[in-house]
Amino acid sequence: MDTQQKLSLLRAHLPGEEAQDALLLSLLEDAAALICALTWRKEVPKELENAQVRLAVIFFNRMGMEGEAAHQEGDVRRSVSDLPEALRKEIFAFRRAST
Repeated sequence: MDTQQKLSLLRAHLPGEEAQDALLLSLLEDAAALICALTWRKEVPKELENAQVRLAVIFFNRMGMEGEAAHQEGDVRRSVSDLPEALRKEIFAFRRAST
């Protein structure tokens, strides 16, 4: 999947959002960097390209919550984990052995 396809898929996951391409591309790059760091690879494996988009969606939705594990406004309380367990398992399945 090329960058434009990933960008289109990311936009489809963010209905009603009018984010600029530069921001979305940056989020895709951040997601790729995290996947590469977690898998000890230099490139995102083809099988994890959809996970990269889903991770970029998570990054987008957490904008403004940097550094917070929980947030409360009135009766509404939000809490987040570092990386959802299902996504973590999917990414770690492609982890390379380390020496």
